[in-house]
Amino acid sequence: MLMIISGCNYFSSTFSKPEIINDTPIDIGFMTQDEKLLNGQWKFKTFLGDGSNYRDIKPTAEDTIIDNSDLDLVEFSGNWQTKKLGQRDSSFWGHDFLAFSYSKLNPDIKVKFNYPKIALGYYEHFVFYPFASSLNTKVTVKHAGGETSQYFNQRNRTGQWLSLGIFNIADLAESSIEFSTIHKGQVAVDAIMLRPINESVYLKAQQEKQQAYKVNLADESWQKLAVPGHWGMLNEYATYTGKGWYRKEFTLPDNWQATTEQRYRLTFDGVYHVAKVYLNGQFLGVHKGGFTPFEFDVTDKLDFTRDNVLAVEADNNAIVGATWNWGGIIRDVKLIKNNDARITFQYIHAEPDLIAGDASLSLKVRVENFASRTRVFKFSAKVNRNGLLASFDHELQLDANSVSEFNLESNLTAKQVSLWHFDRPNLYELTSELSEQGKLLHQRQDRFGIRKVEITDSQFLLNGEPIRVGGFNRISDHRYWGTSEPDELLASDIKMMKNAGANFMRIMHGTQHKRLLELCDEVGMLIFEEANIRELTNPEFVAPEYALNKQWLREMIERDINHPSIIGWSIGNELKEHYQYVTSVKNYVKKELDPYRLVTNVSNTGYRKGDSAENDPLGLSDLLMQNIYQKDPESVISTIKHRWPNRPVFISEYGLGRFDTASLDNDYANFSEWHEMIRGRNTHVVGSAIWSFNDYRSGYAQSLEDENRAWGLVNTWRQKRRAYKTVQQELSPIKLLQIDQVNINSQHAKVSVAVRDVDDYPSYTIKNYQLEWQLNAENGDVLSKASLALPTLKPGDQTWQTGIDWSGDIDNPYSLTVRIISSNGYVRFEKELAFLKPLTPTINSVLVADNAVRVEFEKQTPSVEYFVRYRRTDGEIIESEKTINNSIELTNLDSRYQYTLELLASNDVSNSAPSKPFNVTLSGKALSPSIYETMIDKDKFIVGFSGKVDDIGYILQYGYAKGGLNMKVTTSSRGMITADIDPTQKTLYYQLKSKTLDTESQWSKLDEISL
Repeated sequence: MLMIISGCNYFSSTFSKPEIINDTPIDIGFMTQDEKLLNGQWKFKTFLGDGSNYRDIKPTAEDTIIDNSDLDLVEFSGNWQTKKLGQRDSSFWGHDFLAFSYSKLNPDIKVKFNYPKIALGYYEHFVFYPFASSLNTKVTVKHAGGETSQYFNQRNRTGQWLSLGIFNIADLAESSIEFSTIHKGQVAVDAIMLRPINESVYLKAQQEKQQAYKVNLADESWQKLAVPGHWGMLNEYATYTGKGWYRKEFTLPDNWQATTEQRYRLTFDGVYHVAKVYLNGQFLGVHKGGFTPFEFDVTDKLDFTRDNVLAVEADNNAIVGATWNWGGIIRDVKLIKNNDARITFQYIHAEPDLIAGDASLSLKVRVENFASRTRVFKFSAKVNRNGLLASFDHELQLDANSVSEFNLESNLTAKQVSLWHFDRPNLYELTSELSEQGKLLHQRQDRFGIRKVEITDSQFLLNGEPIRVGGFNRISDHRYWGTSEPDELLASDIKMMKNAGANFMRIMHGTQHKRLLELCDEVGMLIFEEANIRELTNPEFVAPEYALNKQWLREMIERDINHPSIIGWSIGNELKEHYQYVTSVKNYVKKELDPYRLVTNVSNTGYRKGDSAENDPLGLSDLLMQNIYQKDPESVISTIKHRWPNRPVFISEYGLGRFDTASLDNDYANFSEWHEMIRGRNTHVVGSAIWSFNDYRSGYAQSLEDENRAWGLVNTWRQKRRAYKTVQQELSPIKLLQIDQVNINSQHAKVSVAVRDVDDYPSYTIKNYQLEWQLNAENGDVLSKASLALPTLKPGDQTWQTGIDWSGDIDNPYSLTVRIISSNGYVRFEKELAFLKPLTPTINSVLVADNAVRVEFEKQTPSVEYFVRYRRTDGEIIESEKTINNSIELTNLDSRYQYTLELLASNDVSNSAPSKPFNVTLSGKALSPSIYETMIDKDKFIVGFSGKVDDIGYILQYGYAKGGLNMKVTTSSRGMITADIDPTQKTLYYQLKSKTLDTESQWSKLDEISL
């Protein structure tokens, strides 16, 4: 079998339109057009009954709780079992809960909660449950207004009171709360809470909500919230799930006029998860899907004489998998002005001939005429890369309000072709113009690359070379930015991933930020982009048509199809009972959207007993992609090879162990062993993607107490763990970088470089790489730096050796660092050789509690570790574990003794001299939360910190003078707190503490940050 994917494929600009609006296309890429960016500060508000911040929900004396054990109120059918132990350390209400494992759907098996004797009226309803495997537990409330159902992923937000909404209970006998499911899996039923709501207050809130989109609404009391962003940036909405309203007033540019020759479109790059949009009091439509773009034609709804009012209701009730449901307008919002004719679709397919070196170009174009008359247009396009290389021309006549598609051909000579490669990401520009009688109506620019991907029966070839490469799953998540991801975060992440060895990634579940894909094009990153389809049991997905699934795929593919970094699409992750789905939807993608790229279905089945090519769709994928978390991964790989012989495999996820702490000292202890199973054997495994590059916020069971799920090389604040260095070496094509015969006096050393073998992993040719070396001072300063070009080294080549020299008046350098740098400037291997022991570290502060001590200090160079040596008054001397962090916490200390502490730094040479001793007597409140990160975002101060299981809240006090911490904010959310600040001030001082039901911690040390 040989599958070939060439060029950059086609580029489409047609979006799937939101409901109730006409199917008109949207502009993508770079275009000559007027646009007004509607980002910035918006107004934000929620309304009673639309959602809740679940960490703030605690039972009160006024609430009524119905437990599953209240048999006079609870009815159930089926063999429900009483459980007294929650799975995955999850908690439950009372002494037990009910559980039933649905092996098949049976509507008669359910649990019904009847109402006790309570006063009639409005009640907010809450549900409480422990972990269960059900992804779609159905909870139906029968109330005076009818029946309302919600669906719960019972792996998420366990042990919390979750709001079902506010309902009018007018007849106790006719009202109930019923639990069932719409799919197989275990359902847990525990407790219901009823909270009385003042009827007049609730009805007033509903009346106010009905005015939320009106032009004349007075919204001065609404909060300010940044767009792009999410409502979790506000402390009181840190765990809010439900609906939130946005409003934005804007005026149009003076030169924008209401004419028949102009069209105006309102575009959203992403609103999570359901968006209802209104402009000037008129309903535009609704869009489902939090990561894909959508637009509305608002030509007839804009006001050109005064302020316009845009209102959006966002709903983040959809919780999929273990990732966080960051709610709100998470990506850009724009208003775009075009002429009444435009290029709505263009794709350029470049087919390289690897033998002759030239390439053929095929251009497909769609033009739309919005005018009410027949017109004649001229279309022209040019391909540029350091000058004009090729051109296309076409004349077309287009009827009124119609669309025309046409195809054009051209070619590039061998001298004009520079292939796109992950080490040499050469890009071209396509500039297209549409004109009428010499007047330019529309212009757009799109980038593309020329590359060839081939899949054989055992290999993955890029531009004719067999390669084995790896990378990561990067979660679209940051503890402050959420999924809104500003450019600087995306650029930093891509650089860190590339420097850690990433070349090929299944990026994650969900349509990516468009800037991330542009960066992947620029730096050289092969990726599969995946629609946010993780469970076909999602009530939004309707078989067999799967219209919403196809909409998300279309919105993703038509926006992103021109990116050379994207070599394939994924139509779902870890689906069940999905053979027919994969068959039909893959066919849809291939025939309707993209006939050139690979299409896959990311699997976690196929290896199980009973799985086969006849009943499991793994083999329908163009490239087999398998997630592996089993203790014996090689048995999974072997089984799949046996069932699908002569098919290469990409390991799309593999977890090396979820960390049980947030420590930067966490490392992948068995990483090398894991890779050994694909080194020299199982060579049909052509690549792999680690889960995951970064930690991510999660409500999933067994997440850390700071609400983060710790899998990453970096934490949610992008601080590197020890694992980063481990992965950097494991994902390198370099097998050996050896430094010998170092002579400080003669300023010379010998370096040996060996690349991996053909059957090793990773394995690919290194071309135009550099060997770089530098001498470092104790304080990290670079004393001398030089480089030389490496020869082209192919897998299996012999060891290459060279001498390196340095110059200058360097008597006593601290260390020598040698790096191998790729042709596009990224680290492929790094080694540091220390000559001196580290400088003596200095203790900045010591926080003391009744049984614990935290020592804080400034770190030196990255290669240095730290530990505390402490002596009790009885003479016992103890040393802490070594750390790369900037603090060390000593716990379980004995208050009967006093302690003398010394801080030491350590490297490969020796330990430093100890710091000045610090004597402590144990006493005082519990230690404050550890502060991971502080940052400033415009007028916001953000603090990231640790959490504990008993914490119920956190207090941040701050001010602009050391003695004037006169402002306070609080949050119930673990892991982050934000504060409004005056950015014109010079310095901000702050302290943080936590509180439990019984007590408060001590304050963190007084610290400062420059504004």
